[in-house]
Amino acid sequence: MRLSALPVAIRVLLTTLALALAFVALGRLQMAVFAMPATERLLQRWGWISGNDEARWQQQTAEVAEASQPLLGTLPAGHRAGILELGFQIGYVSQWLGGYALAPAEVRDRMRSQQAPRLARARELAQRFGVGDVDALPVTSLREYAELKTRHEDDASGIAARIEIRLSPLHRHLYLLGVHLGGEWSRVDSSHGELSLPPASAIRRHAVLAGIGAAVWQPLVQAPEPSEAPAAVLRRYGEALAALGTEMARQDAANDPERAPTTAPPR
Repeated sequence: MRLSALPVAIRVLLTTLALALAFVALGRLQMAVFAMPATERLLQRWGWISGNDEARWQQQTAEVAEASQPLLGTLPAGHRAGILELGFQIGYVSQWLGGYALAPAEVRDRMRSQQAPRLARARELAQRFGVGDVDALPVTSLREYAELKTRHEDDASGIAARIEIRLSPLHRHLYLLGVHLGGEWSRVDSSHGELSLPPASAIRRHAVLAGIGAAVWQPLVQAPEPSEAPAAVLRRYGEALAALGTEMARQDAANDPERAPTTAPPR
């Protein structure tokens, strides 16, 4: 049967799946090439990457912590976990709805209705922390869908900037970390573990700048092994998210031991 003879919704889903598989293949090739020692040395020689990344990361982390620390004691309980979850829900819904951007209106409406509880949760958190109205990042074309990560990083919605103004620079990084993790979990969740390619550089950057240790963030950037079963990918990534939620609750409790955290790990 020709592709053009299939219903529009099915054609959209098949096209989206083909694009996703292409991005997975390209991403894995890129990771393999850039992980080669010879490639790293060449990029350093050309000045495209720094050979002293650790010092740069430490300096930026210290700057974020210094700017944020005086504000932390004035914020509502569970502020780290809450802002992380806010980003997670926005990232999840943006990725999910973006996959249906070219579907018929009735399909898009049904998908948005399906994701309404996540959006309601995001708006509840946004109201709690005083950052205004929030919504999924709109997608109207395949190009916008392919560029979701970059658009989030560029703060196309303005949510990250409002969070930084209302809370602190640390919370901006927690929000964007949550956005990228939510987008990845949406892919893993909707494909039952078949599709997974975490945006490693963005996750690492925001996690480090938010003061999250490598033992917590490294499992979140791990791409599946070729022999790893989809069910194992689904379970492994879910466990990594739960560990991050536990760490956020621990940090919130350490910052304000008299008040218990009020949010659960994002899922």
